[in-house]
Amino acid sequence: MNKEEKIYGMQKPIIELKNVDVEIKNNTILKSINWELNTNDHWAIIGANGSGKSTLLRLLAGILWPKPGSGIRKYNFHGTAQTDAVEALKKISVVSHELQDSYTKLGWGFTAIDIVLSGIKKTNVPRLDSEPADLIRARSYLRTLGLAKLGEKSFLKLSRGQQRRVLIARSLAFKPMVLILDEPLAGLDKEARESLINTIELISSKILTICSFHKAEGLPVNTNNLLYLSDGRIIKKEKVNIIKNKYGKLEKKSLQNHDPPSNIDKDIMIDIHNASIWFDKSRILSKINWKIYKNQHWQITGPNGSGKSTLIRLLHGQIRPAKGGYIKFLGFTKPENVWSLRKKISWVSPELQANYNYKANVFECIGSGFDSSIGLIRKLNDHEIEIIENLMDIFKLESLKLRDVKSLSYGQFRRVLIARAIVHKPKILLLDEPWEGLDPENHNLINKILNEIIDSGTQLICATHIDSHNENFKLKIELNNGRISN
Repeated sequence: MNKEEKIYGMQKPIIELKNVDVEIKNNTILKSINWELNTNDHWAIIGANGSGKSTLLRLLAGILWPKPGSGIRKYNFHGTAQTDAVEALKKISVVSHELQDSYTKLGWGFTAIDIVLSGIKKTNVPRLDSEPADLIRARSYLRTLGLAKLGEKSFLKLSRGQQRRVLIARSLAFKPMVLILDEPLAGLDKEARESLINTIELISSKILTICSFHKAEGLPVNTNNLLYLSDGRIIKKEKVNIIKNKYGKLEKKSLQNHDPPSNIDKDIMIDIHNASIWFDKSRILSKINWKIYKNQHWQITGPNGSGKSTLIRLLHGQIRPAKGGYIKFLGFTKPENVWSLRKKISWVSPELQANYNYKANVFECIGSGFDSSIGLIRKLNDHEIEIIENLMDIFKLESLKLRDVKSLSYGQFRRVLIARAIVHKPKILLLDEPWEGLDPENHNLINKILNEIIDSGTQLICATHIDSHNENFKLKIELNNGRISN
């Protein structure tokens, strides 16, 4: 600190960006960014899907570099300004969808406690030579995040929301100066969202936080600065004072009972009887009985970890019930194999998105849906090309036609995968958390698209804890601890 700073109490910004652009694969994602993080700042970055939020966070964390010649990024952690990111990578910890998805892609069979221990050791891959004191610390971080009972459970067997909290516990174990949370509330049910907001408020009393959200609602009470992004540009910055709302008791809303259109067997599309699913000696679904009739559109609801995703996978034929139960696909010509069944029942989920590792642009990704393959395996005919172009128009993807899918925002990639799922006009479309990670504009766009899919004759079954605000979903099934509760 120089003499002027000592006299007047002035301090240099911890992070400073001046006229910075970021370019990824010849696409300019961020443009002329000017921003700084000061002591006691807690920022919320607000923007729609594709606005550049995740790219900005990765730039701040030192994961991405400014476009050469575009501007300057400076870090000031120890009183000396630095432009390289070596120190930043030690002082800034990031929790993002990409980090969460990386564990899914690699298929590591580590437990929740192993993941947190990797934060203590400051490694990406958990080490198994931890000291007793490290284990005590790791368990304390899990306890802070409300995960005390899940320490020995496989990370890959946790719900998306539980995985997110484990990764935040890992970041706390890293002891960062700045914690970056990219869409921390996406994919969480109401109770989990409120719990995580409270946790972020607790964290921000000791650590500087930068979080991204789709809209400036329900923000942590410690948030004191908002930054609005649109099309890669900062359109507004403002200081705020968030007043914490008092939440009332959660009320369970009774669902209107809807009788099936017919009890005639020929109208049953899928019949599930007494179906239980086990993973690693743990029962995930218990004695599920459910008949899905022709032209019904269902929502599967329930808190994180209730078994929604597992039930969707059962409907897709990926897993089979334990002995004593069955699932029958009655509303279809008897499929020759699982691949012919999947041309009749399509599936989109966060796991599919995380595991899509094939190098493909938007056009190729959508086209791969004709063969239910990952990546194009043949040349498409003129009729198929016309279908893809029509879908890109409906899904507002024309301008992204030749973009690598891995360079898209989370919400943009989700739209691409839904388009891919319907190119061959399936009888049933299964959607696992289709509104996860979407801003209000894209939420409404997806609803409009789903209505068009319904009008085309495809049945929809969606697993979600978010209110879809879609009147076509008149039937709901509620799961709790792997059982149908309503």
